[in-house]
Amino acid sequence: MKHISIEGMDGVGKSTTCQLLAEKLGYKFVEKPLHYLFDKSEDDFTEYLRIRDHVNANPNRVFTSMFYGLGSVYMYELFKNDNIITDRHFASNYAWSGSYDNDEVYDLLIQKLGKPELTVILYSPSKVIVERLKNRNKEDSDIKKAQKSEMIYSRMIDFCEKKNLPYIVINTSNLKPNEVVDVILKELKLSA
Repeated sequence: MKHISIEGMDGVGKSTTCQLLAEKLGYKFVEKPLHYLFDKSEDDFTEYLRIRDHVNANPNRVFTSMFYGLGSVYMYELFKNDNIITDRHFASNYAWSGSYDNDEVYDLLIQKLGKPELTVILYSPSKVIVERLKNRNKEDSDIKKAQKSEMIYSRMIDFCEKKNLPYIVINTSNLKPNEVVDVILKELKLSA
């Protein structure tokens, strides 16, 4: 199993990049892995989203980190015979849920699952992200989150550095999705 993780804020182009990259490499695109456990079909995210929102409302970051960690464990079991590209993984989990109190959760996950072949952090300044989200939906709840994007990106990069994960950061502000994919493919060739 090979795994490439695409990380970043909503509105930065993760899903489009994942889909295009998966198509180019012949990998399976996986998002919200626990939805395969909770929902009735591959296209239905209803139960997963309901449970996720309940989990995210809990202030206990050990609990939230373990919930998303369970998603990683389940995903690795479910797709153990596939090469996968994921919309988020360890770096996003840590950026939103990581703390001094739960660092060992991430150490255990890395010990048991290993590291992705490459973690790609898609970056855009918060102003660009907010505009993209507003263009999608002026009432998008992620607009508030986007205003914290610099802190979240810093936490993702710190996590990759601290845990020694192979990673790159790509500024998507002025790149088309196929150009982002070309940068990733070039990086994969260089690291092979």
